[in-house]
Amino acid sequence: MFYKNQPETQRENYKKMLSIMGNLTLLFSESPCPYLPYRAHENIFCKYLEAENLARFDCSADAKKSKIGIGLKTWMGNDDQKVAEFGKLREKYKDLTGLELIRTIAEYRNERIRVTKNLNGIDEMIYHIVKRIPGAMQIIECAFDYIDIEKIAVIKKRGNLNNTYFHDGKNTYHFSISKNTLYMLFNTKSVLDTFEVEIMTDPYNYLLNLSNTDNTFNIIPKSTVDKENQICLRLYSLKSDGSKRIHEKSGLNQWNAEGRTRDINEIYIPYPVEDRKRNKNFFPGRDVVFNLQLPDGTNIQAKVCQDQGKAIMSNPNKVLGEWLLRKVFELKENTLITYEMLETFGIDSVIFTKESDLNYSIDFAEIGTYEEFYDLEKE
Repeated sequence: MFYKNQPETQRENYKKMLSIMGNLTLLFSESPCPYLPYRAHENIFCKYLEAENLARFDCSADAKKSKIGIGLKTWMGNDDQKVAEFGKLREKYKDLTGLELIRTIAEYRNERIRVTKNLNGIDEMIYHIVKRIPGAMQIIECAFDYIDIEKIAVIKKRGNLNNTYFHDGKNTYHFSISKNTLYMLFNTKSVLDTFEVEIMTDPYNYLLNLSNTDNTFNIIPKSTVDKENQICLRLYSLKSDGSKRIHEKSGLNQWNAEGRTRDINEIYIPYPVEDRKRNKNFFPGRDVVFNLQLPDGTNIQAKVCQDQGKAIMSNPNKVLGEWLLRKVFELKENTLITYEMLETFGIDSVIFTKESDLNYSIDFAEIGTYEEFYDLEKE
């Protein structure tokens, strides 16, 4: 398992910081179980076990170290826990029931896991759990499996019209159609570590006294938390009725365009005029080559190109397509990308980050990220 293979110093510091968060429980809760916000858990895990934080991209893995993807969980009580949400795909399954429904949900779940692994260069996945019990925390790890669709069976004596229970020979799941959420029953019997957590009787007074000492705090400059060094681009375009589509002969299907002979892997990321106006100096000028780091750590060359700089392409132009279409999506040659495919994969936009002059990184983002990034939902 992952946890036992980490250096002892890292494990001890990780537990110490989890304990400190638990010490402050009465700031948030009156429960005898230590309190641990899931975002705090993600950040503590990545900092003290020296992992890469993937949680901000809302993919199937919250963290990555070496070639291992980690799903991070924390809870108290019931071991039947949420593992995925599919609200943005509801129109596709809202009228399904029984075996047809759960097979569809399982396919969505498996596609998200597969794309997460391929995007981020992950070979295996695990769940790392901090279970909170009265006065202590337990560390548990479980397999993070694909759902075995061929072995799915409905558990008929459990559930109702809203909740369908099923198993696949390895794990037990249930899907709530009202919450658009898939749950899994975790096996938490094999505990890797347990440590006591003392809950302060007056954390307010402790923090007040701390603020009255001569300690100084490092304040994060505003420039490091704004979006000046990032831009979000859509992988789709909008029809006149507002629906989303991917053109058959451009963008991710540029290989299918007419005219000159094209490589079967040729694609580009659309860079329309409205996005160019958002941050005019974000990218270098047209045809100026820059370094682009992919989510799995691979570095390629890219540039702004085409008329008025309306496209971001790799240099040479087949490299990005070879990686995205063949390695990540695992599509056969001559397969047209559709927006429905992106919905299944769980992504429909990308975020570019400017790391330094002529050095950028790219991350693929979940459905709806573009609208949220620019507050377009309010409009």
